[in-house]
This record gives sequence, structure tokens and C-alpha cells, in this order.
Amino acid sequence: MERVTASFPFPLAGGFSAIRWGTEEALADNSKYQAVDWQIVRPGYFDTLRTRLLAGRTFTEADSDPTRNLVVVDQALAAKAFPNESAVGKRILIRIRTPEPEWVEIIGVVAHQRVASLADPGREQVYFADGFTSGSANKWAMRVTGDPGSYGSAVRVAIAQVDPQSLITELQPMDDLVRRAQSGTRFTLILIAIFATMAALLVGVGLYGVLATVVRQRTAELGVRMALGASPSTILRLVVGHGLRLCAAGLAVGLAAAFVLTRGMTTMLVGVTPTDPLTFAVMVAVFLVIAVVSSWLPARRAAGLDPTSALRDS
Repeated sequence: MERVTASFPFPLAGGFSAIRWGTEEALADNSKYQAVDWQIVRPGYFDTLRTRLLAGRTFTEADSDPTRNLVVVDQALAAKAFPNESAVGKRILIRIRTPEPEWVEIIGVVAHQRVASLADPGREQVYFADGFTSGSANKWAMRVTGDPGSYGSAVRVAIAQVDPQSLITELQPMDDLVRRAQSGTRFTLILIAIFATMAALLVGVGLYGVLATVVRQRTAELGVRMALGASPSTILRLVVGHGLRLCAAGLAVGLAAAFVLTRGMTTMLVGVTPTDPLTFAVMVAVFLVIAVVSSWLPARRAAGLDPTSALRDS
């Protein structure tokens, strides 16, 4: 076991609700208050979940003192509240413990987490130390080595030794939460993958058919070229080059359409943009390979033509 922490609520497990926050402007105009997701976390939460610390620091045990009024915010809230400047050391207004807003000081900025759904970035986030409110961080998380399932019995025994009255209602690996969060888009992405595979096969078969027809129609021309001294490698390059030009034209149209249409898939993508350069580069490389293979087969047949037979049969 590497680390142990707790929070309430817990990412992807549900239970998130919004509170109101604002800057000094909100004191004069209540409409300036905005919604933010909140969590109560114990020290070590961000290290355990490997959430990057971007500025400042995270909570220590001393920060659980409810009089200290310290918070950690995510990069989205920091950028909205204090654009183009560091949020560490700044104050924001929060409504959570009392009907009236109270000032809290930002001690750290962390990377944004997708807490409700992998398909939705969600709202900005603010984190309170355990003890800041009357609630408690009761969703425990452990970072372990090896199979997480093998730690179940040890965890139950350890908790029973500390508090025999504590009840563990659910114990599951984080991978299960992630799979559950992906269930909404998994079927759609599988269908897209199937159609993409079919499209690649159609490209290969279609290009092969076109070039095979071109070779048959240009048999006489190819025979004349070979009779005048063209080598088989020249003929091979001629046919393959024709196939690659057709593929290049198709790729140009396809890439232009993809740049427009993939923006509609934004909600299904996590950690990658709709116009990710690496993804587009890989797809171009895949289709070029398909084009080369599909072109090479009829090109090899053309390169193997006997000039005399080609001229006689034409």
C-alpha cells in the first residue's frame, strides 16, 4: 500500500453538488456569484489520485482547523477568478457554512478533475480540508501495488480494529468506476470503430478495383512503354503513383471534413482534442499504407506484362 486518503464526495462516484463563490465584485452585485463543485478532502488526496499541483501547496493536518479558512482550487476556477495572475494567496467568497458569504484564502491550485462524467469536463472545483465543515471525508481511497482486489480483507480487518461499528458499504477498484463512467459513450465509440474499419477495408478494395481496371484499360499503353524500354520498376512506380495520387485527393477531402465533423465528438473525448495532430497523422499514415498495398498488387501485374502479348491482346 502506497498512500491512503479520503474525500467527500469522490470523483465519478456521484454526490456532487454546487455552492456559490465570487470575488470582491460579488459584494456589490449578487449576480456575480457563480456555481462551483466542492469536495472535502484529507491530506494526501491529490498525491493519492495523482492530481498535479500547479501552484502553491496542498493541505496538511494543521489545515483541518475550521478557523483557518483555507482552500485549494482547480486551474479552471483560478483562471476565471484571477486571469493572467497567480491565485495563490488571493481570497474568494464562499457560501457553504453560513447563509452569508465568508472569505477563504487560496493556498494551492491543482489540475482540473472530471468528477461527474468522463464525457463532461464539469464545473470549476474548490477543495476544503477535512474539518472545515460539519461534514466528513468518508469516501476512502488507497493507492496500492499489485491487484487491488487482494487488499479487500486486509482493509476490512484494519477498519474493524479502529472502529468495529464502521460499515463498509462498497469496496471496488478505481478501474471499475472509470469503466462505469465510460459506459455512456463506449457503445457509440465501438460503433464508430467498426464503421472506421469498414471504411478502411472499402478504401483498400475500392482502390484495388480502380487500379486493376486502369491497368486493363491501359494494357496497350503499358505494352508500348515497355517495348520502348520502360523497365518493370518504372511501370510499377507509374501505377503505384497513380494510386497514391487518388489516395491523396481522398485524404484531402477526408481531412477537411474531419476537421469540421469531429468537433461534434467533443463530449466523447477525454485527454485529446477533436483535432489532435497525432491522431490525424496516424490516420493519414494508415490510409497511405492501405493505398500502397492496394496499388502494389495491380502494379505488380502491370510490371509483369509481356510487351508483345500486351500489344497483341489490345
